[in-house]
Amino acid sequence: MTCSQMGGPAACNTILTGNTPEEIVQHGMKHIEQAHPDMAENIKAMSKEETEKWMEEFKNKWDATPDI
Repeated sequence: MTCSQMGGPAACNTILTGNTPEEIVQHGMKHIEQAHPDMAENIKAMSKEETEKWMEEFKNKWDATPDI
């Protein structure tokens, strides 16, 4: 899955990998902190409810993404 597919900037095609949704989110956050610090600050400022909603939507995308 790319950074863009996870909700990052449309032009960012960095590939993020993981064996579980939680693992790929962890790798994605490391990437965002390094490559997109403004976005990282916005993510850190999200409420618990916003984070839970994003994670639920991400898990649905994860489930729909074919294995590579």
